[in-house]
Amino acid sequence: MIISLSTSLRVLVNTEAINMAESVGNYTRHRKAPIVVASSSGYSVIYAPAASGEALAHAYQLLLAQIAKERKLPVTRLDEQGYFLKFSSTDLIVNWYPELAGFAKSSLGEWVKKADLSEVEKAILKASVVADVGGFLLTDKQLKRTSAIKFSYMIPTLDAIEGGGASLTPQLHVRYAPPQAPREQALFYVESGSAMYTLSTELVASDISRLLYSSEQDEQLVKERLERVNAAVDALIALVDGVLFGAKRSRYMPLWNVKSMVVALSKGPVEFITSPGITRSYIKETYERAVSLTKAIPEETINLYVYDGEGLEEPAVKQEAKNVAYRKVSSHTEALVEAKSKLISILSVLSMV
Repeated sequence: MIISLSTSLRVLVNTEAINMAESVGNYTRHRKAPIVVASSSGYSVIYAPAASGEALAHAYQLLLAQIAKERKLPVTRLDEQGYFLKFSSTDLIVNWYPELAGFAKSSLGEWVKKADLSEVEKAILKASVVADVGGFLLTDKQLKRTSAIKFSYMIPTLDAIEGGGASLTPQLHVRYAPPQAPREQALFYVESGSAMYTLSTELVASDISRLLYSSEQDEQLVKERLERVNAAVDALIALVDGVLFGAKRSRYMPLWNVKSMVVALSKGPVEFITSPGITRSYIKETYERAVSLTKAIPEETINLYVYDGEGLEEPAVKQEAKNVAYRKVSSHTEALVEAKSKLISILSVLSMV
């Protein structure tokens, strides 16, 4: 059974430098992404401001490390510092991950080389909640864990692009110097972005604390599962609620306003992903897709939590769609909090079976 939490949201962001891509002289460029736009004559590509999924994932994992440490869940020193090297080689483990030394009966390097995959996987998960949720790849042993958390790029919505609601403008800044050192004064430009953005995420909660290379589960990991899932969702809530990610926030703190959001909690044989907020009908599309999917796969159940602060097109809820629940809430934070409560309740019942 797969239990996943999928979200899509639309957020108005003004004057941001969340994801800068390169510098050319004294000009720092904002990341751009190609967006396909439909028209009466066909399709065209425009380049619009964007933030990468990697930027979002890095901030998420740092928040997760902070929350996990506060709750006495295991994290490594590198996790706390925001360096997610993720146990990627034996040499790196020996030099940077002393947290694994307690699992080795001999030297750490020899243990990593000789231990079977299940032993190493178990040790890494017990040492780091971030590796559990965010995945890792130990190349020396071809030991891979796919991330349980997924992020899209953050890009402008189609209606914003078509209506002129996405822009990039360079802003002039000056590093001032006293008259005694005039050559130290410098002009520089930072490309500033503003748009109605959309982004999507998915957390496969049933993968957390689950061993992939062993047929037997670990007692500690099973015991910590609910706490780890709780921390994973709380990190997502913090990321969305407080715009705690991106570059240049010391002087370019984004003006961030979540306008709408849909959260889908699905349980069954397949994952259900919310429709992206690229159009104003995404909430309706998500509901209609959920109804169709549960008709095709009756073992699937989907709970939708919806916040609509911009008067979007909403669905006509069907009473006969018993496997799909639709609930409107008053804020994007409430949508995630209620979905988390339901998720923890489902996992608690399953852990008793």
